[in-house]
Amino acid sequence: MIVSEPREDIAAWVGGKIGVAFHPPFTAMAQVQGGRIIAAYVFNVWTEHDVEVSLAADRLSATLMRAVFRYVVDQLGCRRATFRTRADNIAAQQALERLGARLEGRQTAYFGDCDALLYGILKEDFPYGLHA
Repeated sequence: MIVSEPREDIAAWVGGKIGVAFHPPFTAMAQVQGGRIIAAYVFNVWTEHDVEVSLAADRLSATLMRAVFRYVVDQLGCRRATFRTRADNIAAQQALERLGARLEGRQTAYFGDCDALLYGILKEDFPYGLHA
């Protein structure tokens, strides 16, 4: 089941997984299975054409990814989404690349103890099909 509330709990789950705290305003979306979150996104810093997206997942489904990009494109009206991941998180980098995201830069000490890699994905590069 895909849910968007309670957004504070979803954001706390993502934040705990990636080591950051989210402060309103933000929205969130999660996939819940067996009563627990297995994957979730937090959306913040919306600038009309772009939104910053944070992701944490134990398992990531194509169903959730489609729902997220429908939200980003159809509801928020964005052409792109921006992601940051820890430079030492190879699995996250590979997952972002499979989603169609491209490495755009590096932010020194963004996570305090680690640099962040900045990824972007345009709606036309999303491989799973927004309207599938």
